[in-house]
Amino acid sequence: MMVAANYYDGLSAKTHKVVLSLEGNWLTVSSEAIDRRDPLVNLRISEPMGAAPRLIQFQDGAHCEVYDHAGFTELLAGSSYRDSWVVRIQRRWRWAIVAVVISVTAIAAGYRWGLPAVAGWLAFQMPEQLLTQLGDGTLEIFDRGLFSPSELPETRRKTLTEKFTRLASPGDAKSAYRLVYRNSTGIGANACALPDGTIVMTDPLVELADNDEEILAVLAHELGHLDRRHSLRMLIQSSIVGVVVAWYVGDVSNIAAGLPSMLLSAGYSREHEREADEYAAAMLTLNNISPTRLGDILAKLETVHGSDADAKGRNIFDYLSSHPATRERIEALRGGAR
Repeated sequence: MMVAANYYDGLSAKTHKVVLSLEGNWLTVSSEAIDRRDPLVNLRISEPMGAAPRLIQFQDGAHCEVYDHAGFTELLAGSSYRDSWVVRIQRRWRWAIVAVVISVTAIAAGYRWGLPAVAGWLAFQMPEQLLTQLGDGTLEIFDRGLFSPSELPETRRKTLTEKFTRLASPGDAKSAYRLVYRNSTGIGANACALPDGTIVMTDPLVELADNDEEILAVLAHELGHLDRRHSLRMLIQSSIVGVVVAWYVGDVSNIAAGLPSMLLSAGYSREHEREADEYAAAMLTLNNISPTRLGDILAKLETVHGSDADAKGRNIFDYLSSHPATRERIEALRGGAR
């Protein structure tokens, strides 16, 4: 049996029309100008890829292109050569389906568990200088479009800051932070923690609280996000996904410039919120403040914002990725204080 092919000697671009045949485990390439025999064991034969030609690569740099897949497969069947197990599986639709299911499952598992684990590790390896740049850039963007200067009296801001500074924190040491106040009629009552340790609290949130302990509870919650580096982990996850997608489509030019704005469109996971709530509850208890204070202010936030967080998993007004005030969290905080 013989199969037609195109032969290239590796020295020029000239195409040689040849025929391939087998003598035992030796491949013969023949034409008026070409006559060579090579053992199959010395050749690299590509896998079938749709309508693309199969390639036979010789050790001296020459190669053949074979377009007659069926004929070439039949030719190889008369030798000891066997396609790889991957190729053999691809020919069986049941195994192909299994392979697709395994691949999709692996990708989903990597996204669900692997990506957060990698982001969690990277978050604690970031140099402080980079964190400062990220935080300053993000706050600058927010100040240009979302925030205006705080209208709270300076004495009021100073009192709240001093009260929070005096609170003891769970663990070995309190995470480094910087508390700033901003006003925003569009966002309303809210607070957020930026990657560099900046905690932003809005005037409407201060005005919404019935007492200072509720405000301290919110700040303790945000400090919990900082302690676990949730915003940075969220940013890293979004960046990794963005880089992978950009690499696939061939454009990575806008990734770095868009890092701060990712905080506007990504929300904390339920696990992140639970960890921050647990940190705040432990901190409040340590300072003889009931954890129900956090539940109380979350309930007020839910009422003020007209939240559909229980259905969607996050508050529609949570532009700063902060508090989806779900009933589940409120009940957990109130129940844990009994």
